[in-house]
Amino acid sequence: MNFYNIPIHEKSPNIVNAIIEIEKGSSAKYEYDNEYDAFRFDRSLSSAMVYPANYGFIPNTMADDGDPLDILTFNNLPIQRGTLVEVQVLGVLDMWDGGERDYKILGVPTCSVKRFRNIHDIDNIFLRITRNFFNHYKDLTSTNVNVGEWEGRNAAYEIINDNIIKK
Repeated sequence: MNFYNIPIHEKSPNIVNAIIEIEKGSSAKYEYDNEYDAFRFDRSLSSAMVYPANYGFIPNTMADDGDPLDILTFNNLPIQRGTLVEVQVLGVLDMWDGGERDYKILGVPTCSVKRFRNIHDIDNIFLRITRNFFNHYKDLTSTNVNVGEWEGRNAAYEIINDNIIKK
């Protein structure tokens, strides 16, 4: 099955389906290859950094950069690549990567033991670490990255709604 074709979720934009591409704690960058229906090793980060959260995409969306919307799934443990996770949306990090808008939606698995209502329920140190990560993860490359601020769930909902593929 093509992961891009999985429904976004019936309760979108509050809850979305996410496909994990990169496990929390990894420095290897994987991207889903729609043509081959496989996860392709894209590169290793050139900095001494690791992804601070499980990272992937929201199926049935298309962002300005030509890829599905990116999503960070906040969880204590790494989640395996290729796993479908039902995620409660909490906020979004405003970001530009290589001159293109590249929002990072943030959410938590709906099966999380702790209840999260909004981005303020996430530990501030995680938000700072994640913002720092995206500010510097491409420092040793020629790609220009500009990271804005964290915004709440209403901003994330609007971005998700604006990027759902209309059929």
